[in-house]
Amino acid sequence: MAAMTGDVDNTSLTEQGELEQAEGEAEPEKFTVRLNGQKDLEQRLREFKAACDAHEKHARKRKRRRYYHMGLMAKVVMETTHEELRRMLEHGTYTFHVDMVAFKPDELAAILETLNIAISAHADERELRTATGLAVEINGDCCRIGRLRNNCTTMLARGSVVTLTTDPAYRYAGFREIVYVINLRAYLSSIRLNDVLLIGREVRCRVVKTLNEALAVLIIDAGLLSSYDFIELPRQCHSLAPSVYPELYLADLQAAAALKANFVVLPKIRCKSFLRAVRAAIMTEFDMRLIGCIDFEYVRNNMLDLLGIIKLLDYIWIPDMFSVNCCVYNYIMEDALPIAHCQKKPVIGTVPLERCNDFKRFELHEFLWKIDTIHMQKSPWCNKYPLIVKKLMPIRDYRVGVVQTQQQVKSILTSYQTIVNFIIRTIATIECQAIFVFTKCENASVALARSEIYCPVYMMMPLNDDDDEFAIKCKFDLARALHLRRNTHPIVYTPDLNECNYSPIEFGVDFMRRKGCLEVGDFVVTLEVGKEDEENVVLGVGEDVCILRAFYVAPVFNCEKFKYGT
Repeated sequence: MAAMTGDVDNTSLTEQGELEQAEGEAEPEKFTVRLNGQKDLEQRLREFKAACDAHEKHARKRKRRRYYHMGLMAKVVMETTHEELRRMLEHGTYTFHVDMVAFKPDELAAILETLNIAISAHADERELRTATGLAVEINGDCCRIGRLRNNCTTMLARGSVVTLTTDPAYRYAGFREIVYVINLRAYLSSIRLNDVLLIGREVRCRVVKTLNEALAVLIIDAGLLSSYDFIELPRQCHSLAPSVYPELYLADLQAAAALKANFVVLPKIRCKSFLRAVRAAIMTEFDMRLIGCIDFEYVRNNMLDLLGIIKLLDYIWIPDMFSVNCCVYNYIMEDALPIAHCQKKPVIGTVPLERCNDFKRFELHEFLWKIDTIHMQKSPWCNKYPLIVKKLMPIRDYRVGVVQTQQQVKSILTSYQTIVNFIIRTIATIECQAIFVFTKCENASVALARSEIYCPVYMMMPLNDDDDEFAIKCKFDLARALHLRRNTHPIVYTPDLNECNYSPIEFGVDFMRRKGCLEVGDFVVTLEVGKEDEENVVLGVGEDVCILRAFYVAPVFNCEKFKYGT
């Protein structure tokens, strides 16, 4: 009986323990602490603290690395390789400059073929559509030396006699004794004996004989003679009759149109009447924009109409900003650049980088605060392109001196004044990471680019299925123009990328966060819709309403995993 009683007691105790265990598992307030639970908890706390520290470090680093977002333009030569073009495209260089005067026709065709292959390969790798621009430099009314034999530089000694000829047989094979001069035929009738000519920066000579198709000059100051050096003739700016102008520019413009160029670069601009004729021809017969390189030293010394010259240009290019004397430098900074900003003309500036150490020389230069696009050239010292991506574009403290004067805010398009002021005040108080704008108007697009905004401005340009050929061309032309503006980044996309049927602004925010440009918690500003009527730029036409929003980027999911976990 005792044994049976013991077995029954043990059985009842076992059943009671299992029941209590089941009840304990069912109750959420009760839990079991395992042997290594404390170590597990401490390890998870350490991982969480490390993730928080990594996030704070990343946020501080990202806040410090704030740069100007400037346009990039690169000069392409025969030595430019496919790999260099690919790298420039990857780093945001979408406008390419080719000197049509300095190459033979077969060399020019080879350069453009290499450029087109690189652009096609880059476009195949990208999701977005690529809108690249080709800027072709023509000769204009300038006189330039042709190519010397083997494209070498020669030394002209004092007292030697050189023949300047118009015979095209010497166009690509000049010698020390006889060289070809482009456009000399148009100026032969105005050149007199004993006139003093300047070839390049060093050689000075005197005319000793005039012929029907050539000149003989005596070297007064010795110096180096290079291919395609400019020649300065007396009375060059006013010696041509207006009836002769088409002979100097029409063939070049037709050749540029045959190459499907988007921009025409006109060097050494001095004569306003010649520039007006070129401008009228481009406006009436060609679909191109005009980039002008003004001879600031000549314009300043002769007190020419700088405002009138700038009005006739679409873009201003300053190729020798750091090789001019102090007076010309002050003239550019105090007169030319303020006029360009007042007329809303983008400024392209060449930064002469030859070595990596040159980054430190120009990193904080005030010139970079005033231009819209940086022009890059292949360095003759190391035979490479300086990829100016971020190192040359640090910004000032975004909380101090956002706008220099009240007049600068008033100069922005009137209908945008309130919005731009709001965005500037917002950026001054909260660190803004991006601005998204949906517009079809170039004037509305660049309104934000004319003020000191230190974050990228993304211009949304959807290619809709119902767009006709004219609408598509307008969007690509606008994208090419925005590539030469500071801060602005056009986003041209097709409907197949917009799988969720987002609005343009929503697609831009989603696309940029997928590319890593935006993160959770970033502050962004969106603006839609800007349009242009016949008289001015307005925000919203008819039923369209301007919608301005400012918000923080939210997580994609409610339980989004922490990005910086170990």
